[in-house]
Amino acid sequence: MPSPTAPVPPAMPYLPQLDGVRALAIGIVYVAHCGLSHVVPGGFGVTVFFFLSGYLITTLLRIERGVSGTVSLKAFYLRRALRILPPMYLALAFSGLLYGLGLLDWMRVDAVAVLGQATFLTNYPDLLGTEQVLPVPLWSLAIEEHFYLLFPLAYLLWLGRLSPRRAALACLALCGGVLAIRCLNVWRLADYSLNYSWTHTRIDAILFGCCLGLWNNPVIPADRAWRPKPRHVAAAGAVILATLAVRNPAFRETLRYTLQSAALFVPFSAALQGRGWVVRALGSAPMRRLGLYSYSFYLLHPTMIALLLHLRPGSGSLVLIVAGLVPTLALCALMQAWVERPCARLRRRLLDPSGRPPEPSLADPERRAA
Repeated sequence: MPSPTAPVPPAMPYLPQLDGVRALAIGIVYVAHCGLSHVVPGGFGVTVFFFLSGYLITTLLRIERGVSGTVSLKAFYLRRALRILPPMYLALAFSGLLYGLGLLDWMRVDAVAVLGQATFLTNYPDLLGTEQVLPVPLWSLAIEEHFYLLFPLAYLLWLGRLSPRRAALACLALCGGVLAIRCLNVWRLADYSLNYSWTHTRIDAILFGCCLGLWNNPVIPADRAWRPKPRHVAAAGAVILATLAVRNPAFRETLRYTLQSAALFVPFSAALQGRGWVVRALGSAPMRRLGLYSYSFYLLHPTMIALLLHLRPGSGSLVLIVAGLVPTLALCALMQAWVERPCARLRRRLLDPSGRPPEPSLADPERRAA
């Protein structure tokens, strides 16, 4: 078993380029939701978020264990709850208010479906008997929450006791199992479209990020991480583009997610170690700001699109993109000032006295959250 005091940094270093990655991912999702999903692959933006979550959480856990010798589950779950729940419930309330006032161009909403959104069950609509949800995209957040619930415990009791290489291989084996389930669903189900949103068929994107966090992690000096060359990044990009070019539904719901997630290992490794103009652009002030807002933006932008479509029916994609951007960013700024920052201060007050474990940064060195 590796020593818990193996060389790790004392805290998660600030990585501004990761905020740029968040900005790119939310931009992809936003443009797709504005009606250009046939051109811009919104699902790939979600896959990037999944991979990033897996990487950051795993790195956080490795650093905490290396510094303290263990992982505080209580501190982890408290951080996640104060980071995720207040903005989420406020976004649901805001969307529900506009829906109740008749201001959203949206489907008829079922209260049971909204309850599923609020309890992270919305990505299993068969359990609820309805998919008539508010325009707050919580299916992907449900997948991440299920991961947050289980992975720290698995790391504490199992993965953290293995060598980094064996732990990464264990996660890779789980990814293979998820792919097998997706393939089985395509073979046996008449409608296999929910492969896209079920936790047990999409969690591999997060687990691939865990693999990078566990082995060849550029943030952990002891890993002596592999440094990809430009040709490696180009090859990975070509793989991702090729997966988007194939329009076959069976391929999309099976191999596409696996190939995209595995390919992300290369550009992420390069971005974490890079010094070039791409990394500088990702870490620029506008990208950092949008990265800071990315969680709230993800929660709020579908409601704003539905509001615009109610106010101006038939608006084209470009109109929605331009008209929706400023009010959504304004709401994000309010969410940050009135909800996220106070919750961050509360986290520090609750956890600092007991030696709060280090956390990944969002958009500036003073604000820490995964």
